[in-house]
Amino acid sequence: MPNRMRSLVASALVAGLLTSACGGSSPTSPSSEGASISGSIVGGSSAAGMSSRSVRPQAAPAVAGMSVAVKGTSNKTNVDGNGRFALTDVPNGHVDLEFSSPSGFNSTVGLDDVQSSESISLSLSLTDSSVVLDAAQRSAGSEVQLEARVEAVPPETTPLHIQAGGVDVTTTAATTFTLNGGSGAFADLVPGVRVHVKGQSAGTGIAARSVSIQNTNAEIPIPINGIVQGKTGTAASFEFTIDGRLIKGDSTTEFFGNSEFADLVDGVRAEVKGRQQNGFVFAMRIHVEGAEDSDDDEQDESASIEGPLTALSGSVPNLTLTVNGTPVRTSGATTVQRKGDKQELSVLALNMTLHVVGDRQSDGSIDARLIQIKDDAVGGLFEMQGAMGGKQGTCPAISFGINGYDIVTDAATSFTPACSTLKNGDKVTVKGVVQTGGTVRATSVEK
Repeated sequence: MPNRMRSLVASALVAGLLTSACGGSSPTSPSSEGASISGSIVGGSSAAGMSSRSVRPQAAPAVAGMSVAVKGTSNKTNVDGNGRFALTDVPNGHVDLEFSSPSGFNSTVGLDDVQSSESISLSLSLTDSSVVLDAAQRSAGSEVQLEARVEAVPPETTPLHIQAGGVDVTTTAATTFTLNGGSGAFADLVPGVRVHVKGQSAGTGIAARSVSIQNTNAEIPIPINGIVQGKTGTAASFEFTIDGRLIKGDSTTEFFGNSEFADLVDGVRAEVKGRQQNGFVFAMRIHVEGAEDSDDDEQDESASIEGPLTALSGSVPNLTLTVNGTPVRTSGATTVQRKGDKQELSVLALNMTLHVVGDRQSDGSIDARLIQIKDDAVGGLFEMQGAMGGKQGTCPAISFGINGYDIVTDAATSFTPACSTLKNGDKVTVKGVVQTGGTVRATSVEK
């Protein structure tokens, strides 16, 4: 079992469902009979990285000095030097965990339907812009749940099993499989898809009663930050580990930020963006800290904020936003993402929840380098590319899932090619409008 999950499994088998900062009932002040939440964060830089000023490309902030709080309550604790934290007496309902540091870093992870009888344990990664939930487990009595990406599907044996979030999940003929709400099968499990497992504890693993395949897009990039260990090979074929995760690369791997293969040695800190493969992550891009672009020698005061978009003016690309009460300016260099998928600035709409990373100005405003859409606003524009899954209905009124979003079409939807040609697994681009409840009504679907 990978090191990053071993301590979590030893403490409790638990699962927390990652959501955007919406839905569920609001938490109340801590009680004496709440849930317990523990976690482990990997990817933070050294304590020196906590300065509010850093050279770009910005390294992830350090966990030392970071705190985590149950938003809306007085329940708060510090993250220790090893990236671990524990909260008790967490209220029922939807809970937002707010991570912050003295440098101004702020990020929120949401958990739905927290129950007082549960122990919840989270495995998280730290990037320059946010805390990302990699895997989560939840236990209440004999019931165990897990939400994580599939990391490996070993050669077929009896019983069939997978590795997900560092945990061995065993399935049998009695295990039920669902795919985006429809019928699924073990064969639908491939490295990179995200699953929600329910079952019972079996040693350090899980005996699965049901497996729900939530996201069929196995190509969503994985961010990994940490210390390089066990590096071997040449630029044509190499491998190393970060926090117990095996990473491989080859001549197609791009080194950026003035980094090069020669900089990749044991003991350095690296930022990796890769794709999950069977038992390892293939590195698409690598940045080695300390090898900075000469163009980035100028020190910029960096900041990140998260909150609702309450005001929007200007014209693309020069917009002025108000996010969580802070003025934010965009430019042609600003990147917008929704679940890792690049978006146009024009999709930004009032009442979205945004995570902004940029340069703090003397008047307190921020010039945005990156804007992540954490939660969509009803009536807002939507665009996403990914693999279809769970297709149901009769053309032109069909429904399917893409990257965790529920998509519906109707007679007004434009299909390219015809609706009748679409099938599960097809990579499509969907444009549409967000509906109440988060469903997207597609205006166009293009394969």
